[in-house]
Amino acid sequence: MQQLVEEKLDRLIDIFQQVSTQYKWEGSLTNHFAALTYTLNNIAFDKEKIEDVRKHIKDTTGAFSNYRGTSKIILSSLLASQYDNPKCEFDKMLNYDKKMKEAGFKNNMYLPIANYALLATCGEEGAAARIEKAKEIYTEMKNNHPWLTGGDDYPLAILLANSNDSVNSIVENMEECYNLLNENGFGKNNGLQLLSHILGFRKEDNKSKVLRCKEIFDKLKENKMKVYSTGYAIIGFLSILGDNGYEAVDQVIEVVKILKSTKKYKWLSKENHLYTAAALVSDVYIENIKDQKDLIQTTIGISIEALIAVR
Repeated sequence: MQQLVEEKLDRLIDIFQQVSTQYKWEGSLTNHFAALTYTLNNIAFDKEKIEDVRKHIKDTTGAFSNYRGTSKIILSSLLASQYDNPKCEFDKMLNYDKKMKEAGFKNNMYLPIANYALLATCGEEGAAARIEKAKEIYTEMKNNHPWLTGGDDYPLAILLANSNDSVNSIVENMEECYNLLNENGFGKNNGLQLLSHILGFRKEDNKSKVLRCKEIFDKLKENKMKVYSTGYAIIGFLSILGDNGYEAVDQVIEVVKILKSTKKYKWLSKENHLYTAAALVSDVYIENIKDQKDLIQTTIGISIEALIAVR
């Protein structure tokens, strides 16, 4: 295992202990996400800063706002770990929230993550155009897959809209990936749609990307690590690394084994062991590619929200 991966894993376990000690009343999964966020951003956990953000979110949103509950700890972690003035950045998010709703995005549990994705990848001067393009992408997704497309696709639509490609080109590329993945044994479902979105972030022949997904999937299966459709994003993280994905999957397998044998992380589900390992390993390879770092953190945020929602 690469030394950098090992260092990130040690840091994650240490920060998770700190977060769990400070937030005993929060769920273990949300505390894990906070620890993972700080680990990926290589920042020391700062309770005072995160509490300041949490209080600001509470003071500036209503009691039934989607920015409360699970989103509050997720957003507090993301903002506090990446910005010098996170309260100011959150105010920008609330402004984006209004613009998103005006453009036709519905108010739901994924809208805060979508607004964070917009904040992380777009300046204020370009926000209106990005939102408009994201809405066009989302509408086309909905036309192609009406039963699969929902609020959880908002954040990825925002990130995909960052491309200079036309909306038609972006959507056609995703559709080709979706169909090729299905032909290679991936079932048609919401997880497959998310995977096809993630593959859109790598400029490469779609057949090559899909073949790599199949080989990574098979390698995990050979090592008794079953990936359900809700975890297809994991395969996407590794496939967009190109040929490095083959080396990375070996490291993911090793990290999963360590997490499963670590007392403080035995409770984590098999799927979240894989998510965590894939995020830590991928982060080593993409440290200098900001858009892909934002992709990983945004996708994990979507996944955590979904996992907690069904509990």
